[in-house]
Amino acid sequence: MQEEYSTMEERSPLTSAWWALAFFAVLALLLFIWQPWGKIQHINVDSGNIPTETIEEQMGIKTGSYRYQAFLQGRFLANRVKHQNGKVSRVSTQLSGDTLTVTVAEKINAGFIREKDRWYQLDSNGNRQPVNEPDGRGPVYSGFKSRNQVQKVAKAISSLDQMIRQDIGEVKFAPDENNDEKIILVMNDGNTVYASQKTMANKMKYYAGIAQAMDKPGVVDLQIGSYSYAYGNK
Repeated sequence: MQEEYSTMEERSPLTSAWWALAFFAVLALLLFIWQPWGKIQHINVDSGNIPTETIEEQMGIKTGSYRYQAFLQGRFLANRVKHQNGKVSRVSTQLSGDTLTVTVAEKINAGFIREKDRWYQLDSNGNRQPVNEPDGRGPVYSGFKSRNQVQKVAKAISSLDQMIRQDIGEVKFAPDENNDEKIILVMNDGNTVYASQKTMANKMKYYAGIAQAMDKPGVVDLQIGSYSYAYGNK
């Protein structure tokens, strides 16, 4: 019995050494894969109407910075931008290899959407914030089948000039046999706009000029080309 106990005591330091060796081996492998000493070579910034250079300067991260700076200080860097820039509502960072992706949401009311008997306000990236009801300072979305669709359209709406953005009363997703990405914008000035999800942001920049040239309210069709006609005519 005493001999068996002694043998176990002799094995214990050896077992501990193996466990320690295994731990450091795993740690070394993780460090090799993660490479915190590596440097960031590319920075991609999605910041809507805010200049990319402004976000990079306020964040304090640039190409050549170490990976661990972005990985360990992500929340701190995001809060730094929000503190310095009153137009920013949310910042998220994602580090992949030598590329840092920064996504910035502006304090723009891109509209409201109702889901499961609850209203949500959308920011410039389509992020949702629960509200009691729409306050009339943004369009109401309807007909959308996925959050991804809502986010894309919210980004497009947010990229428009404030005057045009505030003239949009409703945003409807209304695909038909001719256009499976059809968007209908009900404007507060009495016009109705037909557009496509992918090209809406670019073509709506010309809306003010088109509407001004119209004799009476009607339809502005931006799906293929751009033309307008009064209600009841085509």
